[in-house]
Amino acid sequence: MGNIFDSLKQIGQLRHQAAQFERLLRSKTVEVSSPRGELKLVVNGKMELISIEISPDVLKPENKEYLEKLFRNTFASAQKEIEKVISAEVKSTLGF
Repeated sequence: MGNIFDSLKQIGQLRHQAAQFERLLRSKTVEVSSPRGELKLVVNGKMELISIEISPDVLKPENKEYLEKLFRNTFASAQKEIEKVISAEVKSTLGF
């Protein structure tokens, strides 16, 4: 009988830890700009796009493909940066 209650207690603790980790992921953000600063993205630790700033200079129909490529590359950079931030946070939290 004690094993069931211990298991339930452990499940509750794991849920609490998971909720804390999710809050941590949402709280960590990075801002990344394209090489020439035409595009700025803010991404959180859950890889959610928080904000986008696009320079009016690139908002022209003839720049569509360029802007799409710029967005993909800048978002990839943002993902790499937030992965570094989260990795460092996890290491410091777990004591690695």
